[in-house]
Amino acid sequence: MISDLINRDELKNYEPDFAGISISDFKVTGINYDSRKVYEGNIFFAIKGFREDGSKYIKDAVNSGAGLIFTDSENEFNFETPVIKVSSIRKLMATVSGIFYNDPSSKIRLVGITGTNGKTTTAYLTRYLFEEAGYRSGLIGTIGYQTGERNSESKLTTPDSVEMNMMLDEMVRSGMDFCVMEVSSIALVMDRIYGLKFDTGVFTNLTSEHIDFHKNMENYFDAKKILFDDLNKDSAAISNSDDDYGREILNDTGAKKFYYSVKTESDLRSFNEKLSLSGLEFDVKWNGRTYRLRSNLAGRFNIYNILASVSTALRYDIDMEQIQKSLTDFKEVDGRYNRIKLPNGAIAVIDYSHTSDSLKKAIETSREIVNEEKRNGKVITVFGCGGNRDKTKRPVMGGYAAELSDHVIITSDNPRSEEPMEIIREIITGIKKDKVYDIEVSREEAIKKAIEISNEGDIVLICGKGHETYQEVNGVRSHFDDKEMVNKYSVNAK
Repeated sequence: MISDLINRDELKNYEPDFAGISISDFKVTGINYDSRKVYEGNIFFAIKGFREDGSKYIKDAVNSGAGLIFTDSENEFNFETPVIKVSSIRKLMATVSGIFYNDPSSKIRLVGITGTNGKTTTAYLTRYLFEEAGYRSGLIGTIGYQTGERNSESKLTTPDSVEMNMMLDEMVRSGMDFCVMEVSSIALVMDRIYGLKFDTGVFTNLTSEHIDFHKNMENYFDAKKILFDDLNKDSAAISNSDDDYGREILNDTGAKKFYYSVKTESDLRSFNEKLSLSGLEFDVKWNGRTYRLRSNLAGRFNIYNILASVSTALRYDIDMEQIQKSLTDFKEVDGRYNRIKLPNGAIAVIDYSHTSDSLKKAIETSREIVNEEKRNGKVITVFGCGGNRDKTKRPVMGGYAAELSDHVIITSDNPRSEEPMEIIREIITGIKKDKVYDIEVSREEAIKKAIEISNEGDIVLICGKGHETYQEVNGVRSHFDDKEMVNKYSVNAK
């Protein structure tokens, strides 16, 4: 009942004092912030967003049977249904959602993974190591949500607090031991994970991204740091000590600290690395013994993702021999450096790299691999930048692509409401005058051309969209799959 909910201790920190407000008792049937989904007995949160002001839909929520409404609007409302004004409305929504779904994060071991790059592969691999060790684990991330009751496509890397608590509750009821979650910086700032009880926090790296939202790197770093600052002394904080921010981000955490690395001293460091198109292998020392870890994943950047996942598994006392075996069986994540052999002996690679640093690492990885193969291979890079997103990275990505690749074809990604050629013009401002590049606005034609000019030993690196199966132009999403394009035009690879 609503009387039971509003008298909970968790709500005493919020204004106003509910004791002074007349609310008719009713059975709470759900929590919603989308008026189109409200039904009888719901609590509706009318939130002022970036594009829409939820207070415009209070009347719709009332008509649909909402029993109580919270808003952060300053407007006056005159409805029989109580409309309560609060300031920290997103925190309140997260708190109320946690109460409604019986505090599910306290009943499951919650692992949060944050950073600019590598979150998805680290999350999938961590979940796989848990499952191979005999645990059951849910997953919340960029590609999809897996709760045990259902698998669904992801709308946001980290969903809002209502969906979050609902999915965690599903996992608890399904008997899950763990939930592995990708935690975005935007979700941290927007209080989507507020009140959740994380058992482990994992940091991958931090490079320029979402600057359109955060305004600068300091704010971006502070957003990521929230996850670790909120961990308690019984939790674990795992971080990449090679990253410029890797140690600083754990400065104020009360959790037990654990570091992994490739270059610097840490609790779990790789050495004797060997990379090839078929995968990678490296040594680590643990409890006085040396272990050789082998993986089907390709690229030096994946050593970091593996170390992050292995560190997390070790935190839960999973045996290193078990981890060794599981690693050899793990398959690459959809859209993350996926390799497709072409008839001419070249390799097409589909990769989600859409930040300046991830593009740089994808090209460097490809260069390292073709050099190891010793077949005089070239790196042919196809990429674009998304519209209506951080514009500061566009010239940086152009500079990296032209500097590090043998051949670059600049194309469209998801232009959204921007003019594709205007995006491309911003990309090429970062390319030095002595560098050669091609422009092909049509992504399909760009992929076709890259395949046509490839030869044995080359890597055709197609970046930006990865697992996505659509292209968004002027608000319309049309089917488009980079893998399908590669398969369609692979006959042109002669």
